Amino acid sequence: MAAGKPGRQPVMLSTEQLQQFTYYRYAAKQAIMEERYDEALVLLTFCHTLNPQDGYTLTYLGMIYAGTGDKARAQEAYRLAFEADPYDQWYKYTESLIDEDTEEGVTEAIRVMEKAYEVQKGGKKERKADEDLLRRLQAMYLYSRQWKQALTMQDEIDRIKGYDAYSALTRYRIYAQWGKTKQAIAAVDKYLELDPNDVQFLLFRLEIMERTGAKPKELYALYEKILAIAPYNLMVLNNYAYHLATHKGDLQKAERMSAVTIKEEPSNPVYLDTYGWILHMQGQDELALFYLNRALWNAHDEHNQNEINNHIQAIKNK
Repeated sequence: MAAGKPGRQPVMLSTEQLQQFTYYRYAAKQAIMEERYDEALVLLTFCHTLNPQDGYTLTYLGMIYAGTGDKARAQEAYRLAFEADPYDQWYKYTESLIDEDTEEGVTEAIRVMEKAYEVQKGGKKERKADEDLLRRLQAMYLYSRQWKQALTMQDEIDRIKGYDAYSALTRYRIYAQWGKTKQAIAAVDKYLELDPNDVQFLLFRLEIMERTGAKPKELYALYEKILAIAPYNLMVLNNYAYHLATHKGDLQKAERMSAVTIKEEPSNPVYLDTYGWILHMQGQDELALFYLNRALWNAHDEHNQNEINNHIQAIKNK
């Protein structure tokens, strides 16, 4: 166990023993990587005899058992490694628990990572935990729908990395999954204060507004802002055009925008579907069916196929 880390008192070895221990443990690690497990086991048995409290030795033993198919024995070795050195030896133990694919395994994995987090922090606010631990613990909180805890981990990550676009994106996604629409918008807007022309974050805001039924005028204003920054963003052009067509907006403008998308990607079924539907809304059903059938021919996704078929049937059944 490294000096200065919380845990059991380290075993005192002579200079000669420490040299032997270090060499054999390193040689064992190399042997494990090359799947020479019998040789690695002999080396690690010697290391374990010299220092039965060394977490790395116990973890390497677990890796040998895992490599030879003995998962139960491997997990027990990982557990002992974690107990000996919770500061560093949390990863393999939690990995084995998650691999069980059970609710109990996930719960225990979270407990183990929380313990490692407590040890690394040492109860002091100024201390920073390992970033990999924080991100993995956050992922487990998200998996188990513990939203507040996931946000707390993001606070800790920001202490290490600083606030940036990835932080804002993570907060947006957490709030969106949590169903906290106002907070999701606030997370996006906070980043847009730093970079008001970030197209990706403007699209996130647009996504939330569409999902929550914002007024068309508000949506159109944001569409226009995005297109002023990225005038040839095909997805935005397509979605804006479709929204105009389905909400009794400016159909001529919708057709012009949609025409740009199919010129750039003439085989894209989504863009062809939008263009066909706009033509239908203008009363050009024969030409609309031509484009919709092209869309159906190029569609490979069942959802897209169903939507295109619905449009075709709606025109035919007029």
